[in-house]
Amino acid sequence: MKTRKIYLALLLLAATMTTACEEWLKIEPEYEITDTDLYKNTAGYYKVINGLYRQMSDFSLYGKELSWGMTDVWARYYAIDPASDYKSYPQMYNLEYEAKEAASAASAAWSAGYKIIAQANDLIANTEKTGADFFTNEEVDRNTILGEAYAIRGMMHFDLLRLFGASLEVDADGRYIPYVETYPSTVNPPISNRDFMAKVIDDLEKARDLLKTLDVEVNPSYATSTAYRFFASTNPPQGKFYNNRGTRLNYYAVTVLLARACLWAQETGDALTYAQEIIDLVTAGTFKMDETSISTDPKIFLELLFGFYQDKLVDTYEPYINATNSRRLTIDDRTFFETPGSDQRAIFLNRNFMQKYSYNVSAEKDKVIPNIRISEAYYIAAECLYKTDMAAAAANLMVVRTARKYETPALSGDMTEDAFWEALTYEYRKEFIGEGQLIFFYKRTNRPIIFSEGSFDHKGKLSLPVPDSESAI
Repeated sequence: MKTRKIYLALLLLAATMTTACEEWLKIEPEYEITDTDLYKNTAGYYKVINGLYRQMSDFSLYGKELSWGMTDVWARYYAIDPASDYKSYPQMYNLEYEAKEAASAASAAWSAGYKIIAQANDLIANTEKTGADFFTNEEVDRNTILGEAYAIRGMMHFDLLRLFGASLEVDADGRYIPYVETYPSTVNPPISNRDFMAKVIDDLEKARDLLKTLDVEVNPSYATSTAYRFFASTNPPQGKFYNNRGTRLNYYAVTVLLARACLWAQETGDALTYAQEIIDLVTAGTFKMDETSISTDPKIFLELLFGFYQDKLVDTYEPYINATNSRRLTIDDRTFFETPGSDQRAIFLNRNFMQKYSYNVSAEKDKVIPNIRISEAYYIAAECLYKTDMAAAAANLMVVRTARKYETPALSGDMTEDAFWEALTYEYRKEFIGEGQLIFFYKRTNRPIIFSEGSFDHKGKLSLPVPDSESAI
């Protein structure tokens, strides 16, 4: 094997949690390691996959900018002070992508994203050439590691396209960014949006098939039970690496991610199929959509399938909800969340600030940033159905509204298409605050951004410029 030095200041991590009170991931000291050493045993593979999640939770990606930071500023959740000393946010708010600070934030996301893809490709290559009998848990280990690596590669590419490419609604055949599948890789021309999304979906389908071994066939409770999905007090028989499936791209999270990707690719039939699988599990009682404790659980862990763990989240978020801080993220339209008064999602706000990351649910859970939740499956199904079966579309929206105690006035099959879109936009705005999803709803549908002053016609200009330097690829 050709030996390559890999610097692993962030990549080499150990899953050390044995109880809910212990750290989930611990950074090991920085040192150099060769490929041969890295992949010499199962523990090395565990460290690599853990390291990928840790890097994805960096503040340049899902730990901040692609959740409660840049992307939510972009969607105008916040009333941004033009004089803020954090200049990238006013620039993103006003679509000034070429400005220095906004361009720097975009470049950081680009670089971090493609580095993760490169490392995922290295992991995929090493895992695919290694037989199941090499691993401690044999096929369970191999399939889970390979499945999560494919899921990470697909998800990271997808979100880079959502940031830097046009939606298919605006430019289906445009070529914006490359899809990188080998490591090392030097020549990577952009490919068309359609071809790019075909590769995203293919990676996620491979991931789902591989993850079925653990999450559906061998040990389903650690992915389906809320008590086990996040910080269970006992480890599964396969070992502590398999605890906390909600902080990893498990089978069910990938199923919703596939529905999300297929909807972006305008493949509504497939999107509906994947979304309906999750809905059917709710109907069967495997999952729940009847949350009644948002006041004590604003992240709604009962319905959360996947989130990123960021151990410095609370400390990092705190300055942004300080009323005296020029970087504060004041909610743009507080009254929107308070109407109607029965909707429990008003609890997402604390005074004029978003509460999901400032309310201490527990020492560990408060460090989780939601990314994929069950309610999205209902929204996707509704959007796939409204043209052919408005009654079914309305019923799907009402499942979420009822769970949020917003039952009247009820939506029905008599809705016009305009009324449907108004209701669906309302749901996305409320449900996903602090999670970075709303801007991509506006981008995918090419609909105006709604905020306190009415609506903002972005004219399809919701794509960040590809950085001048593509050295990360």
